[in-house]
Amino acid sequence: MRYLLTAILLLFSNTIFAQVQGTTLDEPKDIPSFTLSDHHGTTFTHQDLLQKWTLIMFGFNSCPDVCPFTMRNLESAIAETSLRVRPDSVPQVVFVSVDPDRDRDTVSDYANFFHPDFMGVTGEREQIDQIVEATDSFYRLMPKDDSGFYDVQHSAFVSVIAPNGKMIGRLEPPFHAGKTAEFLARLQITYRRESES
Repeated sequence: MRYLLTAILLLFSNTIFAQVQGTTLDEPKDIPSFTLSDHHGTTFTHQDLLQKWTLIMFGFNSCPDVCPFTMRNLESAIAETSLRVRPDSVPQVVFVSVDPDRDRDTVSDYANFFHPDFMGVTGEREQIDQIVEATDSFYRLMPKDDSGFYDVQHSAFVSVIAPNGKMIGRLEPPFHAGKTAEFLARLQITYRRESES
């Protein structure tokens, strides 16, 4: 009986968790000016957030689990979203590496591996920290082991930036494609209504 109850509770919790694909912020968050770039030297600044929807994820290229899981699911979610919103409202996806020492020369290739339109950028620590703090994200570089390798802990959610350049929501794991697309479509409708009122 105890095992049956445990199984039911796990099933129930997983079902509830699967329904939660995003959170709308009570108050939009301003994103300060910043300058990041890919390894080709193409810059990405606050101006690139304006007049379009943007999804920002923080991570690092050698991440073994969270980053590839999220990026793969974002690819599917963007495909689903493109069926529900206007072409000019399909969000751009930006992967920001918080590990520039290792990723500076490869961050764009990493993002493009998951989708050719995904952007991969990084920058100076001060610039990275500004946007991390503004989105209530976090990361921490772990101590190096004897071989010099180190891990990075970081946020698992994805920040949703509206065309006014402000963060208005976040996507939460597990990033189910259909439910994520539904959340983004509804968020865009709400944003347009509030912008027109």
